[in-house]
Amino acid sequence: MSVWSDLYRERTDFDFPRLWPRTTVVSILLVLVSLVSLVGIPLYCDATDSCERPPLNLSIDFEGGSIWEVPSDSFDESDAEAVLEPYGPEAGEKFQRVTTGDGREVLRISGRVADVETAAEIATKLGEAAEVPTGSVTTSTVGPSWGDDITRQARTSLIVFLILVALYIAWRLETRMAIAALVAVLHDVLLTAGVYSVFQIQVTPATVIAFLTILGFSLYDTIVVYDRVQENAARFSKSGRYTYTAIMRRSLNQVFMRSLNTTLVTVIPILVMYVVGSQVFGQQTLGDFSLALLIGLVSGTYSSIFVAAPLTVWLKEREPRWRDLRARLAARGEDPSDTAWYGVSSSGAVTGRPVRTAAAARSASSSAQDGPSDGSGGAAATDVADAPATRSGADPVIPPRPRKRRR
Repeated sequence: MSVWSDLYRERTDFDFPRLWPRTTVVSILLVLVSLVSLVGIPLYCDATDSCERPPLNLSIDFEGGSIWEVPSDSFDESDAEAVLEPYGPEAGEKFQRVTTGDGREVLRISGRVADVETAAEIATKLGEAAEVPTGSVTTSTVGPSWGDDITRQARTSLIVFLILVALYIAWRLETRMAIAALVAVLHDVLLTAGVYSVFQIQVTPATVIAFLTILGFSLYDTIVVYDRVQENAARFSKSGRYTYTAIMRRSLNQVFMRSLNTTLVTVIPILVMYVVGSQVFGQQTLGDFSLALLIGLVSGTYSSIFVAAPLTVWLKEREPRWRDLRARLAARGEDPSDTAWYGVSSSGAVTGRPVRTAAAARSASSSAQDGPSDGSGGAAATDVADAPATRSGADPVIPPRPRKRRR
């Protein structure tokens, strides 16, 4: 419970920079897997197929086709296949039993039949085989040009969105932050599309809408982090003792609980929508929309901490200002890689950072492994100056300077 209490009070100091090398490797591997699958190279093969899969399993809304809905609880998939057999294997690619809003059982059949006359003929034969009125079998036919229009508009929207966001972040914050934010957004889009490609989940117009929604949430979480980073950089950089990596670490700890809460509050209703809407009531549109959102939201939270943040640090630490700061710390005998937070007073002065050199850190590590060297039952002290006592989660307590007595 103390960890959760510290999270809510922004008193944690998780060492995020220590995790960044590992998470970077994981992100690169996941992006590579997604790209390999998206270019059409199958990553696995089932015993029933020939490993020939399209990069994305596009619905008939993109490639053209028809959907028939037969209102019958006794008409099953085998009966429908017998009716569709003369029209080829593509006439009946997907069968799904769904329940309508009024409680009726409906067999939904999807096939790549773009000809309106052929689709109407199939609807008539399905009604006769199911022994229901022909007019009760609903038919929806979509031409391939409509899917091309959706794809083109989605691509244009994505490009315009990225350009506008990059310009806004560069104007409101910094150019390097804009670059890192765009990389994080592309990371989320590639991972989400990669999941759909690897597992051959069908892509529908609702999926495309969810993709565009993902972009906004991913950027929202990243902007929250950036806003706190700028605030801390303006306040704590005056001390001349904290690198940009340390400031980013502190900022992430301060907004970590907010990001976690925002993600949980958003994911829970989407998960309920997916389970109830798609699995219980068979509403395919809700399922397609919520599944893409679920994948993208989790990826967006991850990327704001483990993609955008380390990339921003990598770019900022190469600026002359922060490079000179690391050099000054090393010249004073301090360890620039020490990103722990010791506290800064309101005037900007460091109030408890111990002077710890890289050699002393190595000595402490070897002393801890070899055993006590000072005869006190513990490892030898390596800090030149110990940090003063601290309150729980607060800045170090500095006793007031005694006044001189007048004679």
